[in-house]
Amino acid sequence: MEIGGEFCFADIGPAPDGEASVADLIGGWSRRYPTLLLSSGRTAYLSVWLSLLHAERNLDTVLLPSYLCYSILMPFRRIGVRIEYYRVHSDLAVDWDDLERKARRLGSGAAAVIVNYFGLLESGDVVRAICRIRQTGARVVYDATHSLLNDCPWPAVADSSCARPGPGGVSGLASGPVPGSASVSAPGLPPAVDVCVMSLRKTLPVVDGAAVVWPDGARPAPGLSVAKERVDSYFSSRALAMMLKAAFVTDGLGSARNYLNLYDQAEAALDREFGASSAMSGVSRSIIKRLGVDRIRRARRANYAQLVRALHEQDATRAGLQLLFPELPDGVVPLACPVVTDERDALRECLAARGVLTQILWESPAEVPQDEFPESWRLSQRILVLPCDQRYSPEHMEIVARAASTLGSSPCSP
Repeated sequence: MEIGGEFCFADIGPAPDGEASVADLIGGWSRRYPTLLLSSGRTAYLSVWLSLLHAERNLDTVLLPSYLCYSILMPFRRIGVRIEYYRVHSDLAVDWDDLERKARRLGSGAAAVIVNYFGLLESGDVVRAICRIRQTGARVVYDATHSLLNDCPWPAVADSSCARPGPGGVSGLASGPVPGSASVSAPGLPPAVDVCVMSLRKTLPVVDGAAVVWPDGARPAPGLSVAKERVDSYFSSRALAMMLKAAFVTDGLGSARNYLNLYDQAEAALDREFGASSAMSGVSRSIIKRLGVDRIRRARRANYAQLVRALHEQDATRAGLQLLFPELPDGVVPLACPVVTDERDALRECLAARGVLTQILWESPAEVPQDEFPESWRLSQRILVLPCDQRYSPEHMEIVARAASTLGSSPCSP
């Protein structure tokens, strides 16, 4: 049996019976805030930047975290945006002092991208830090891809005091912390940021899809508010890959090599073809109507908790494994379970030999200066992401934990 890897059509399951679906969840956002459903995270970032540029003509720089996926860079590279980086520590905590200092220097000429890592909550002062960054005139874009299904996907505020300065720099917020306004886990509260971006395919068995949520009165630029579905080679390759994998994992038909090649082809096509206004496909819109939010949330939380317990019971530290997030706070729906080890590549091979497919999130892009951000580079060389998503059960997590704990104590064989 294979545990991990890309989602396929066999992972969709029945439509929820009286249970809210992912489509209902997104529909709830769209009733409160302008929301776009686009084809990919790359498309979402390009759409967001062009909309921000429409509202702020002197915008010319994006502040990106030193620990990130190369795909976040691609939209900004494509249109020649100036990129600066801010520090992310080895435990994935943002260096808020570094980010605030750079935001103050750039002011309204910058947009800062803040990435949620693995669905886990940021430190309690995240909202206050975001408020201070917005006071500089910089825009704040929050990537909630990993926190998509959290009770609250974004850092939220309990009042309206966390606002960007209006014309002339006027704001209702004095400099410094905002007493009583911070919340990082309260459902229904408005985001403390200018715009939220969420790719759906990291968490859900969809062919394509991303959501862009515009809170705080902001809206997409008029030319980008209506997106059109486009069936391109990315969509075609990924849809076929999901079909072939479903036949293979369900009935043992076909070859894994065929669908793996198609997943790779789809990713390469997306790098070439994404635009600013491609809509999420009708196929994926149909799929999210059949995905029960609570079922997915329960499964991911139960699997993460069981995996952590099993790794402790197996004494995974003997194999050199360290959990990045040993605790699972209330309201968090984890993307996966990240661990770090000096023997990352060897462990990954051993796990694959035992049928457990893992991810590296992420290899540091060459554009991130290694000498300036050694912690991020070191993390990218040691991190390994263990699967714990809704396809599996706590029993599967026992298998993952046993396999992950055997490095150095037994031959690497199935």
